[in-house]
Amino acid sequence: MGSPVKLYVYDLSGGLSKILSKSLLGRQLEGIWHTAIVVFEKEYFFGSDGVKSCRAGGTILQEPHEIIPLGETFVPYALFNEYLQGLKESRFAGSSYDLLKHNCNHFSDELAQFLCGTRIPKHILNLPDIIRETPVGSTLLHLIEGLGRGPNITADRRNSREDSPEFLQLNSAIEEIR
Repeated sequence: MGSPVKLYVYDLSGGLSKILSKSLLGRQLEGIWHTAIVVFEKEYFFGSDGVKSCRAGGTILQEPHEIIPLGETFVPYALFNEYLQGLKESRFAGSSYDLLKHNCNHFSDELAQFLCGTRIPKHILNLPDIIRETPVGSTLLHLIEGLGRGPNITADRRNSREDSPEFLQLNSAIEEIR
């Protein structure tokens, strides 16, 4: 039996993009998306500080807007961890983060492909292009790029401890017995 792989989708605008985007951009946007991959009972995400992890749902963003099941993986945890370390040291080092061209959604897409051979939804991955196609979108994206490296998503300090899948499985078994 494989391990479930899920995409956690957060709206960084807190619902404001759905309200304001039509009047500002001339096009309705459902959200400004930050994504993370949840596998082996942990959430993995990428930001200006590099690749981070926490317990599922344990970021400062609180509850996800949507949870999308991507499938299951048969990749062993040790191999996944080795692959993840390689990403942290190369293509997804914090210094490589770019809000529009190399962000959390690109990381989630790459991890999803490695784990279960699927991609994240295109409307999430292509959000900068969707905005750029609007009448003021290109100017807006240029201004956003000038503001810096983007949001710094971190684990809620209470949830930042690294637990192995075996530890989490043991705790789940104990909870079931209680």
